[in-house]
Amino acid sequence: MKQTQGFQLPASFIITVSLAGAEIVPAPAAENDILTVAEVAEILKCKNSSIYNLTRNRGKARYDNPIPVLKLPMGLRFRRSSVLAWLKSQEKTNAA
Repeated sequence: MKQTQGFQLPASFIITVSLAGAEIVPAPAAENDILTVAEVAEILKCKNSSIYNLTRNRGKARYDNPIPVLKLPMGLRFRRSSVLAWLKSQEKTNAA
């Protein structure tokens, strides 16, 4: 029998197989996922540099409510639930 080479999918993908064929769909995001700068930038639809600016100490003086960040040895990380809560807190109900 001929050996075939498979491929690795990230853990965030679910594969469903039916009689019609296989389908690969992204798994729903967990609230406690740990995100990188690039992933947060993708969620907020901005540049990575904007995320770095929101986390710097000098940025805290500029912004009343800086984005919550985990400063780890391998770089900045963010909890998805914290980012979404921060984003919700940024909404303004009345236009100034």
